[in-house]
Amino acid sequence: MGANVIVKYLNLRTLFLIVFYAIVSLASYWFAYELRFDFNVPSNHAVDRVNMVGWIVGLQLMLLLASGQLDSILSYFRLPDVFRLFGGLFLNALILLSMWYVYKGVNVPPRAVILTYFLISLLSIAAFRIFMRVKSSRGIEDWLTMDASENVIIIGAGEVGAGLCSDLMNKARLGMRPVAFLDDDVRKIGRYVHGVLVADAVDELATIAKSYNTSKVVIAFPSASAKRMRHVVELARDAGLSVDIVPALTDLVSGRAELSQLRPIQLEDLLGRDAVDLNSGGILTLLHGKRVMVTGAGGSIGSELVAQILDYSPHSLLCIDQAEIAIFNLQQNVLKVKDSSETRVTTQVIDILHAEQLEKVFAQHRPEVVFHAAAHKHVNLMEAQPAEALRNNFFATQQLARIASQCKVERFILISTDKAINPTSVMGASKRLAELSLTAQQNSDTNTTMFMAVRFGNVLGSSGSVVTIFRNQIAGGGPITVTDPNVTRFFMTVEEAVGLVLQSATEGTGGDILVLNMGDPVKILDVARQMIALSGLREGTDIGIEFTGLQAGEKLFEEVQHLSETLEVTQHPCVMRFVAPNDSQINMSQISQDLESAMISSNVAVIKDAIQKHIPEYTPSVEV
Repeated sequence: MGANVIVKYLNLRTLFLIVFYAIVSLASYWFAYELRFDFNVPSNHAVDRVNMVGWIVGLQLMLLLASGQLDSILSYFRLPDVFRLFGGLFLNALILLSMWYVYKGVNVPPRAVILTYFLISLLSIAAFRIFMRVKSSRGIEDWLTMDASENVIIIGAGEVGAGLCSDLMNKARLGMRPVAFLDDDVRKIGRYVHGVLVADAVDELATIAKSYNTSKVVIAFPSASAKRMRHVVELARDAGLSVDIVPALTDLVSGRAELSQLRPIQLEDLLGRDAVDLNSGGILTLLHGKRVMVTGAGGSIGSELVAQILDYSPHSLLCIDQAEIAIFNLQQNVLKVKDSSETRVTTQVIDILHAEQLEKVFAQHRPEVVFHAAAHKHVNLMEAQPAEALRNNFFATQQLARIASQCKVERFILISTDKAINPTSVMGASKRLAELSLTAQQNSDTNTTMFMAVRFGNVLGSSGSVVTIFRNQIAGGGPITVTDPNVTRFFMTVEEAVGLVLQSATEGTGGDILVLNMGDPVKILDVARQMIALSGLREGTDIGIEFTGLQAGEKLFEEVQHLSETLEVTQHPCVMRFVAPNDSQINMSQISQDLESAMISSNVAVIKDAIQKHIPEYTPSVEV
């Protein structure tokens, strides 16, 4: 039934276009004679006009068909379509002109008529196609809402800015009317893009906004650095303007988003850094065609790992997590969106503390590369539950590493944290113990697996992230709570962190602790103030900031290097390798026994003392 409807529609559409082009050709041909003879066509030419009309119109119709005018989508009319239309009609004119010279003008229209016929036909059909394009991009609601549109300034007069301007002009229902561009390229200033003036440089935003009576700017350079974004946002904030941004360049290129799908600028845009150039060839060699396993696959890091790993087409990908809802969200938000046609993807709800189940999973799936992202990572929660932190972060990792080694896994990558460096929290100390367990397993006589740990700082927007907490506090009317005015943290976007984790996996040779270049530390107070400004609020007037003091286990600042470690460069500038003194004498059996004995007591202080005995750089918090 559906196919019949389509065929019928196509037949009606083709018939309509044939009739339409025939009428246009006939009218153009007829009118060309009138223009040539000043609307007083001599009788002999009038007879010739009638006698020749059949084959003249027929020839033009055949050439229009040959140039694809019956197959084109009418609402699409760009330069390539113009050239095809011009080519078909121009070829028709050339044929007629050549016939005039061959037949000495007998039974062929005069040369002036031929040229006029060509021009009228071209203008008429082009006007029709332009009308169809405008009609398709501007519904009735677009025309009715034109006067209600808000004036906006577009920052960036490049290809993205020009495309956005065209979209906004054609879709007035979006409620935005571009009135000016700003761009730092002096060659563009004073020129027009789609009829809109490139008024001045970006630094003149406040003046131009006042001149054009605008209250909003749109940033249209998605590949710009975070530093550049911050500068524009500060200019807009000082001028009292709201700021939107076009989708990310990767989303535009992949087709996941359109230029007109603007969104308010977010903190991630300001704290992110320049795109990192990854060695995709090395990562491809590591993952393509391999059997890969990700633990904690439903978490913020784990789910991004899954998404990026799928881009390299592994043979199979096993995603495990102890939380049922995390696996469900992974299936809905990642696996249904990503193209995994070349990869056999399996998800399982399993607790990595269960050795028997874990061994069955390894025996069944035989992973070659393991990314271990499962962990308890919330500092404050783990301070009161050190036994749970040890079980999930240390003992589970130790067990997983043992099974991986037994099953001849090629590479095992632990997702660690900068809080493992000179730790003051149970969480950080438990991750440091996990790192040591990998070192011990690496040094085992029977081991063939390359074990490595990758450390990095806070991930923007992840579960428990300060950014998420601040967003919720702002939504609730405040106040925003900051522990200390001088507290700083390292921040990375989840995409950058995971990309560099994959890069690190290619750099490690076994027994490595790799640390990502996390840039400069950021004051949490500055983060709070930026989020207030981005929300269109004023600090102290609309919402306040309160200082609560450092909580148990928290540091004033995070460190990038362990007291006993030295720095080595790798082949990638954003990945560093830290080398500790020879840890081959680590007695993990004794450490495990001591910690298990302390955990039996369920006494927080006893457990922390036991941790400190084996991690001397650990300075436990006095609060519990």
